Amino acid sequence: MNHEEQYFQAFMAKSAAYITGLGISGLRELEDDEEGLYLEDVTAFIQLSGVIQGGVILTVDHGLAGALAHKFMLEDITEEEAAQYGVEVVAEIANVISGNALTDRDEHDIFLGAPLVIVTKKAELRSKFSNFFVKRFQTNSGNFYCIYIPSQNKSELARILAI
Repeated sequence: MNHEEQYFQAFMAKSAAYITGLGISGLRELEDDEEGLYLEDVTAFIQLSGVIQGGVILTVDHGLAGALAHKFMLEDITEEEAAQYGVEVVAEIANVISGNALTDRDEHDIFLGAPLVIVTKKAELRSKFSNFFVKRFQTNSGNFYCIYIPSQNKSELARILAI
């Protein structure tokens, strides 16, 4: 298994563990969708550099983003507040998970960028050059996907998102 596959496996495992650790129930893996790769409602992108070049994406639907906000906040919040905080919570969770995925590595040879948040409905990911690693999950609160995008050149990550 190469560095990219190792990191993505760790990112998927840490994502599932973190989300269920917050109390989100009913986690199950979904089959691959052959009709294309689309982002959910709230997406956090973390750029990776070092021995791997590319980025990881945690993308969740509004229902799960709100549920995560409820679980993440220390105080009770309204549904309106959960919808508002959901974007920030998804970015923070992606940042934590990305870092946690590095903890099992012996080498400190992968570096993380700051989270970039995208709020959109059904933006398509596509590339002529990259093969994405994708794992789709469903919970009782909604869906989330873990995606790794390898970059063949520095400008490619900017071209991958087609809205």
